Amino acid sequence: MKKSEELRRTINDLKTEVENLQAAEQYDDAAAKAKELEEAINQYNAAKAIEKVQGLDVTNNPLEPENKNTAVTANLKNRIFNKLVLGRPLTEEETAAYNTAGTPGLVEASPEKGGYVVPEEQMNTVYEYRRQMVSLKPYCNITPVTSLSGRMPAMGTETGVLTEFDELNEIKQSDFDFEQKTYNVKTYGDIIPVSNQLLADNDVNIMSIIGRRFTRKAVNTENASILSLLKALSATTITDYKGIVKAIFKTLDPTIGLSAKIFTNQTGIDYLAELDDAQKRPLLTPDLANPQQLLLRGHQIVSLPDSLLTVEGQIPFFVGSMSDAVAFYDRKGVEVAVSTEAGFTRYVTYIRAIERYDVKMLDKDAVVLLQIANA
Repeated sequence: MKKSEELRRTINDLKTEVENLQAAEQYDDAAAKAKELEEAINQYNAAKAIEKVQGLDVTNNPLEPENKNTAVTANLKNRIFNKLVLGRPLTEEETAAYNTAGTPGLVEASPEKGGYVVPEEQMNTVYEYRRQMVSLKPYCNITPVTSLSGRMPAMGTETGVLTEFDELNEIKQSDFDFEQKTYNVKTYGDIIPVSNQLLADNDVNIMSIIGRRFTRKAVNTENASILSLLKALSATTITDYKGIVKAIFKTLDPTIGLSAKIFTNQTGIDYLAELDDAQKRPLLTPDLANPQQLLLRGHQIVSLPDSLLTVEGQIPFFVGSMSDAVAFYDRKGVEVAVSTEAGFTRYVTYIRAIERYDVKMLDKDAVVLLQIANA
């Protein structure tokens, strides 16, 4: 195992420790552990630099990989996908790679049936763009599905206790009913015009061209779907931030409150940022593991644009565990298809990108909606 990989694991472990200490309000210990985290990050960066130099020969050229076939196959997959989508013939080498064991899974459908599934190499571009945006999907309970509709078992509320019994006596049986959550996957998409001059190169990364626009619209659509469920919750009016703290420690189940997060908009984060405690210190504290992330009493705050989350005359706060509250049924993968005829007069090719998903409420008691009057 590379040194950088070992250090990456260490960094993840230290980050978890820092977050746990902050949640327990052990700020001195968290600060000490954060220094260890910072040192581990510096060691990781140094290790990566050394490994990069070790991968070059004396002429500063990359050394030949030990397994050439692996690198070539990755490049061929990208080229094969582009040619199939654009309707171009494959070479003998590309055909042989396409017929290699495991490769046929690259393509799941024909354009007439919805397009081609984007391979993992190009999906990484979409994932990278997603990380640059505030997406609620990662906070939900993501459940991959393979059909357009169906039922999923979900655990209902359980308040029973174990039964005391004497030795040799039969244990009393109790019934347990699983809830059935029905999902109906919907299709969402976008059509992007792309210059034919760009697509003339078979090696062009199609998803790098359309990925940013598609991802932005996809995240906005997913966020709107999730928020539509949360906005249906009964709102509780509070007078100040103490109502948020009370919801975490008293209203929510203790197991939910322990890991609860606070979801609000730009107005909400601005309201909290202006508050001080009794010692005139800012109420919000930075996460020592990620200084750009703000915390309220050790609980992470997720801020969405006002354009996406707005309540007339109120500042909304969704407090709780999104993963316990919302199920995101994801028919995994992005599919693309093309049309050259529609853009004939503009000398462009229209690329359609679609994704399929559904969202359902799992546990409405896992998140509470709080509102403060917006003065």
